[in-house]
Amino acid sequence: MVSPEFRDRPGGKGGYDIWTSSRSADGWTQPVNIAAVNSPDTDGWPFVSESGGELWFTRWYMGTPAIFRSLLGPAGWTEPELIVSQFAGEPTLDRDGNLYFVHHYFRDSVMIEADIYVARPVRP
Repeated sequence: MVSPEFRDRPGGKGGYDIWTSSRSADGWTQPVNIAAVNSPDTDGWPFVSESGGELWFTRWYMGTPAIFRSLLGPAGWTEPELIVSQFAGEPTLDRDGNLYFVHHYFRDSVMIEADIYVARPVRP
């Protein structure tokens, strides 16, 4: 859920958090914090795989954006795993498993440029 002002909601872990809401016959349910994937830092820009079993997102990590992934298991979302460290974010997967993301360039702590990259899975 993104608020109109793009700020966090009360009840989060800190920074921006990732929340979920479901559509029902009466409209949308109240947003629920996905506590298992959120951290005290900024977490956001989520992407859910087509199967619904992978959650990819950007986390502010060591002072820059980085890409993390969490898998949906029987007990819920797993501990997020660092996939691309530093200066990368806004992940998206296509049906072939290609990971598209933005690489951010910073100068003096200010983002000055961003390029789109693709990482293709290695297949045997």
